[in-house]
Amino acid sequence: AAVIVARHGDIVWERGYGTLDWRSSVAVDAEQTMYDLASLTKVVATTAAAMVLVDHGTLRLDERVTHYLPTFSGGSKDQITIRDLLMHRSGLPAGRDISKRGAGPEAARKAVLATSLVRAPGSDYEYSDLGVDVLGFVIERITHEPLDQFVRRAVYAPLGMRSTMFRPASSLRPRIAPTENTVARGEVHDGTARALGGVAGNAGLFSTAGDLAVYAQL
Repeated sequence: AAVIVARHGDIVWERGYGTLDWRSSVAVDAEQTMYDLASLTKVVATTAAAMVLVDHGTLRLDERVTHYLPTFSGGSKDQITIRDLLMHRSGLPAGRDISKRGAGPEAARKAVLATSLVRAPGSDYEYSDLGVDVLGFVIERITHEPLDQFVRRAVYAPLGMRSTMFRPASSLRPRIAPTENTVARGEVHDGTARALGGVAGNAGLFSTAGDLAVYAQL
């Protein structure tokens, strides 16, 4: 585990505990050890990217999603707004299995966009990976960049978050803490993010405690 405690804008405790994996003698380092952030991706990547675009005036929270993504339409889907996606009130289910082997990221993307609603938009809250994935597609459509490239340029580079990224290079694997034996270091644990090629609105980001401390204090 890596722990950083901040108070009133200052770091008051920073320490790594234990070793990097089950067999390693390499100590955890709060500034160097990278972790699969799982659903923190929603906050540290997708929401951050969305709000940069809101600040720029190119994304409107109460605009309908179909305005940006015409393929995400039909029936009640036409009523879903960007705000609904951010607040998990889109009516999309929590998730679905799109991880068919060999289908490829484009097929997975189409499967996400074709997902049927389970309730009327805005009628109730359900934490949904799929809604945030759709938001990631919206960001890519507006910026004409993959989500990982845009958020690196617009958020991580200006903040000096050099250890925060999707799909970390193989050379970084010695720094990455594993999630479990069946998933290779540096490969995202989440099945939906894997199916989407490792870059997704819901998961896929890797980072260190040190970089997250920078982001949290921002």
